[in-house]
Formats: sequence, C-alpha cells, structure tokens
Amino acid sequence: MTSSPDEVRLRLSIMDLIRDGKASLKDAQDALYRDDPELVAQCHQRVIEGHWGRSRLAMGDYGSLEELPLLSDPQGLRPKLRHKSKSPPRPKAQRKRGLTIQDIADRGDLWGAMQSLGALPALGEGPSPDKETLYRLLQENCWLERAPFGREQSRWFVTDKAVEGGYGQTVDPSNLHSLKLSGGKKSFPFPVFYEDKVRDVVWTLGWDVILDHLDTLATKKERLAWLMAQHSYLPNKTLAELSGVNVRTVERKRPQNVG
Repeated sequence: MTSSPDEVRLRLSIMDLIRDGKASLKDAQDALYRDDPELVAQCHQRVIEGHWGRSRLAMGDYGSLEELPLLSDPQGLRPKLRHKSKSPPRPKAQRKRGLTIQDIADRGDLWGAMQSLGALPALGEGPSPDKETLYRLLQENCWLERAPFGREQSRWFVTDKAVEGGYGQTVDPSNLHSLKLSGGKKSFPFPVFYEDKVRDVVWTLGWDVILDHLDTLATKKERLAWLMAQHSYLPNKTLAELSGVNVRTVERKRPQNVG
C-alpha cells in the first residue's frame, strides 16, 4: 500500500517528535495542528505500532551523545568526572557472535522489502545503504558513536544503551591480535549487532521512509534540497545517488564541503 505525500510527511514529523521525547498522540496533534487531526492520529498509530516505533520507545531516549561515556577506556582517555561520585558500572555485553556493519550492509534480505524508487529508475529496486552510509545512519539514530581510541585515532563504538538493551556490543580483539602482527583491521575494536536483533535495528534507521519520501519528489533539485535539509549527515556519494545529481553538485551545496 503506497502512502500519500501527506502521510509520508506526517510520519517523518512524528518520528522526529519521538526522537525528541514527545511520543504521545497529543504531542503529535499539538505540533501538527495545521493538519487533519484524524490523519495525524492514523499516522501516529502506524509509527508507534511499527518496528521503528516499538524499538525506539523500548530503548528510550538516548540524550546527547556527548554525555555518553566510552564503552572501553583502555588508555585512560575518558574525561574525568567533575564530581567525586563513582561513575555508573559499564553495561555487560552478551557473549555471542554478532554481525559486523559490512555484514549488515551485505545482507540483501534485510533491505529487500524496501519500496522501490519509481522516481529513481537508475538506482534499481530497493537500493540498500553501503557500509559508510550505514555507519552514518546508525550514528544518527544513536546506535553507534565515534570516540577517541589511542593517541591519534578514533573508532566506532556501540552505545551503552544499545549494549544494555541486548542489541549488540563492541568487540575488542586486542587479546587475540597485535597491531604489529595482525594489522589494524584485526586488532582494533569494532561494533557488531546480534543477528536476532538486527532487523529491529534496521527498521529504526528509517531508510524505507527516506525512500518513500524521495519517491514523492519529481525533480533532482527537490530531492537534493530535501536530503540536504533532513539528512545532511549522509555521505556525499549517497546524497548524489539518491537525488540523481553528481557528487560535485552535492559538494557545492554542502557547507564547507563536509561529507
């Protein structure tokens, strides 16, 4: 069943409200007072009862990423607390194998149900995010955070809330591999998400909602303008592919050519 442009817009707005901690129907109708309250109620129910809404509400509000402590602090890089009280205990990860970010990006069955982009025939049916795009989506939705590791490096870590919720963990292979013998790819920490939870994680990213809305925009200019306004965290290459323009156009439109 194809959603109308108004329904897609309302779903996006309601998802933003939930991210801001305003999850009730009253919050949605108050914020979207210009729209039909019955349509707002229908869209609100669809979001809340969907995978995205259930997972988001179950995990709660993450707050600011800057306030989250690192998952591991092997070299004492975490800033000292300003007060003398003890820091909360670290959440314990489950001892089971997980899927890497590359594994998730390569799993066609996780993205195959996404709606095809009729307005973007060059992209084919149901385009899935690549590895770099997936990192950005996971960070934007508070599943991952980028944190210092070592003197001049930074790494991706699964957030404490995701670990505590049993969705994944940051694997530290340093006790098995050394940087000198095995190289950085095998010896540095890396994030994984458990296979029985990965579908819930994917649904919270709202990738299908992005594709749905792009399908309602007729021109490349409209698609790029919307992507830059709502999803500028995505890499330049991804913004170019989704909008149908070239990468240089995205670089010119992006402030300071970040991406």
